[in-house]
Amino acid sequence: MGKGGTQAVEHYRPSEVEWELFHDPHGRPTTPVRMLKTDGPSFLETKFEPNFSIGHHWHPFDTLYIITEGSMTIGPEGNFVPGDVRWIKAGHVYGPELSGDAGVRFFLMSTGAEIGLNWSDLYDAPDDLTARLERLPARWGRASINDVALVNLAPGSRVGTLSGDDPYIQRVQIEPGAGLPDYHHDVGALYLVFSGSIDVAGEGLFDTEEVRWVPAGEITRATKAGARGADLIVVGIGGPAEFQWA
Repeated sequence: MGKGGTQAVEHYRPSEVEWELFHDPHGRPTTPVRMLKTDGPSFLETKFEPNFSIGHHWHPFDTLYIITEGSMTIGPEGNFVPGDVRWIKAGHVYGPELSGDAGVRFFLMSTGAEIGLNWSDLYDAPDDLTARLERLPARWGRASINDVALVNLAPGSRVGTLSGDDPYIQRVQIEPGAGLPDYHHDVGALYLVFSGSIDVAGEGLFDTEEVRWVPAGEITRATKAGARGADLIVVGIGGPAEFQWA
């Protein structure tokens, strides 16, 4: 599995990637990560042990959280559980992050280059990010895949919008054995199989928590859900990943 090449379809299977400790040059405690896609947009998996805390920090690019196991509390934003999706804007200081009694596991996506961790007591966000934050209506947001309204996409499949204004996030639900005909998006899109599985013609099987990166304009051939169906989280880069049937 490659770690680069945003101009080609890329596959990322966490089970094939070793856990490593996220490096902090200041020696502060960090967490295990599996680095999946390291160029922009970047994508990794991380986990916190029970009741582990990380202090206030900010990221240099807009960042997205997808909670898959356990729970965590993030400052005044409240508690996050599996199925919750959270996003924060570049330069916004937040924290602390505190995992629950069972720990937490989640995916992190940066819409720019590799995710950076900047401690707010050591580094101030640069002026350009601070100025952008002042112009934004909101610096963070959240949604749950369990609450999104779904509409018909193709026979046996439905789609719903978790966030329709950057970041552009959709949930796609496909019934067991159903599928999608050939399609493409006008923007690059990252696919996470949140549950179930899909079989993409010419690409193979993608099981739960496996990831596809699809560049803008690239045709995805016939896609079929497995016996458990499929629940997908789709993140469009620079715009919504609308389905254009080929």
